[in-house]
Amino acid sequence: MLRAIPDDNLAYPVLVTIPQGGTGSGFFLNTSHSEFLVTAKHVLFSPSTGALIGTDCSLISYPRDPTETTRNELHLDLAKLCADGNVKAHADADVAVVKIGNVSGQGVATLLAGVTVNSMAPSGILGVAEASTKSFAEVLVANEVFIFGYPTSLGLKAIPQLDYAKPLLRKGIVAGKNDDLKTIVLDCPVYWGNSGGPVLEVQRVNLTTTRFSVVGVVSQFVPLVETWLNQTQGFENIDLSNSGYSVATPMDPVIELIGTFVPAPAIGGAAV
Repeated sequence: MLRAIPDDNLAYPVLVTIPQGGTGSGFFLNTSHSEFLVTAKHVLFSPSTGALIGTDCSLISYPRDPTETTRNELHLDLAKLCADGNVKAHADADVAVVKIGNVSGQGVATLLAGVTVNSMAPSGILGVAEASTKSFAEVLVANEVFIFGYPTSLGLKAIPQLDYAKPLLRKGIVAGKNDDLKTIVLDCPVYWGNSGGPVLEVQRVNLTTTRFSVVGVVSQFVPLVETWLNQTQGFENIDLSNSGYSVATPMDPVIELIGTFVPAPAIGGAAV
């Protein structure tokens, strides 16, 4: 039986937990020289102050082989990584990256100081290859997309229906592109906890070839705004609800950020 997406794509999403700030989503991105965690800026940084929300966080991801049962668990000392220049937020876009490792010429990754492995699956950590991403200009309206993430705000905790340590997928389409803001509009509802997760576009190149590309980072939901007016008393009430549309930041600012890192030897750390 064939899955709608490649098996290893199920391992893309990362659960980001910050003790001082709750949870969000993210994914790993690999270049020829480095490994990064990518997430939404507001997952790591306070929108009001611009400071890190917490000094550390934990990451959970799943193995590239869906039959493996051991998950990957990392701890990030964000204070240390930030002091070393390995945490960067984009000035304008809602994305942030954390460099977690260096990659040798032989393709072996060595984790940086400030990154601790608590557990590791036999097949290791799966990162999205830079070649498997698309720029904003390449994203095609009407193509199918899958979003991955950890919407921990859903459900009743007292009557658990979901395993909050496992990601959920959602399917939709590229509903549109905001050329002024350089954002992608998705026909996909998202909820608190989805922020930072990857958006996977499905492009059917021809009758026999399908391309799967990460095209963006989940940023926010689009609200439906309803205004109710009490004409007698002159009171006005505004209700906000989830419209079912969401906004993703394209990969362009992510690629811009990782381009500011200079390859350097790892400091201690473990090989993965």
